Amino acid sequence: MFRQLLIMGGLALSLMGASLSAHAVPASSTPLDGAQVGVAYKLPGHKRVYGVNQELYFHPASTQKLVTALAAMLYLGPDYQLTTKLQVNSDAINAQKKLKVDRAGTLHSDVIVTFTGDPTLRVDHYRSLLAILTKHGVKRIDGDVILDVSRFGGPSRANGWSWDDLPSCFTAPSAPIIINRNCTFAQLQGQGVGTEARALIPQGVPIDIKSDVTVVASEDYGGDCILEANLYIDNKYHLTGCIPTTAKNQPWPLSLAIADAERWGVDWTRSILERLNIKVKGQIAISHTPKGNTTTIAQRHSPKLSTLIEYMLQKSNNLYADSIAKNVAADYFDLPATYYRANRAMRSILKQYANIDLGSSYIVDGSGLSPHNLLTPSKLLELLDYINQHNDQLGLIELLPVSGKSGTLQWRTSTFNEPLKEHVIAKTGTLQNVSNLAGFVITKSGQRVPFVMFSNAITYSETTRDRVKYRRMPSPHYAYERYVLENIYNERVMGRDF
Repeated sequence: MFRQLLIMGGLALSLMGASLSAHAVPASSTPLDGAQVGVAYKLPGHKRVYGVNQELYFHPASTQKLVTALAAMLYLGPDYQLTTKLQVNSDAINAQKKLKVDRAGTLHSDVIVTFTGDPTLRVDHYRSLLAILTKHGVKRIDGDVILDVSRFGGPSRANGWSWDDLPSCFTAPSAPIIINRNCTFAQLQGQGVGTEARALIPQGVPIDIKSDVTVVASEDYGGDCILEANLYIDNKYHLTGCIPTTAKNQPWPLSLAIADAERWGVDWTRSILERLNIKVKGQIAISHTPKGNTTTIAQRHSPKLSTLIEYMLQKSNNLYADSIAKNVAADYFDLPATYYRANRAMRSILKQYANIDLGSSYIVDGSGLSPHNLLTPSKLLELLDYINQHNDQLGLIELLPVSGKSGTLQWRTSTFNEPLKEHVIAKTGTLQNVSNLAGFVITKSGQRVPFVMFSNAITYSETTRDRVKYRRMPSPHYAYERYVLENIYNERVMGRDF
């Protein structure tokens, strides 16, 4: 996904949620001036692949989540679940398989929480897991509380992720510890134009915010006067710049990605144990090595993989995608998952199970967030063709957004009007100056055919850019996108049109 506004609420929220249905674009056979376009598609009854620039490399953006989805479904299967475990030393379990807790409520053991990068794990889930200790009568832990993060290794953000996007929740770190999607919410409270906005942090959330933000009139917001965030270690933030005034000085909502997932886990563990009135004699510590001779006393399972993939595809969620890709690698290699190993695992799985060789494609992450990723239209079409032919076993197509109906295609300007409404089933892919679409068209004869449309290097005048940014008009590139899709829908060969 492209860089979004860090701020959410007031004017920004109304703009982000606004429908552009009144601005549906007509089809145009002329691509946006200067844009780099790559198209590959099939037609009913045709073996040939049609299009333009099919073998050139483009930034796939979030269409790369299709690669992650197929590899995960092939190797892990639709019923696979991520499991967060609560464990103790095996010698702390008695013959009746119950915890050995003395009369004072002391557990003479370490307590181990094994994390697996479950993107659905929330604070209330984690609290319920730790609360199992109280059900066993534990009031004091005579040992350490160890947070096992050995499932993943290496950086929690991939090469190429934009540094100025790091405070935004769509770049939340893909780490073994994920709590509340490694994203938190806060507010800025101003008292009118010219005042300094004070940071309001929800009670119990373990972050720190320093605010040097000034409230300005709505017409003065924008350009050089925007809200900026610097993200430091220990999950500390420094906010500067401006926010526009709000009606009745209502607080301005913020969404912020966590910088240090391990510290996030330690702080939440300490907070939850304190609320449960469980004292810890030792430390709450991170371990990158699994502890041996342990017994699981409770566990929390994620929804099934098919549900995780559906959310990933519908919402284009980067955290889900990278967590899924890393879990593929962890199971495939039986080693701590890194972004590099995720790439190697997905390549091997696609070659072994689907005979798809990604060749010189450059894969950096599972989400497509990095602009380092490179993929050709023809290679992604090959993957889609495989999905199309094997969907009875995979069930992937049903998980994708549908034009004019669901997910990131519900309001896409190029597809939500007839005849394309509910006839395009596809994954969007958006970065700065990149807007892609890849999936399937249900043609006028009712046949389902795969297509890929990459549009990179999209740019236009500053006036148009501002109007598109604030959703006063759709991006002009959608006109050509609609033209291509309408021709596929009508089962037309467009070779000479390119």
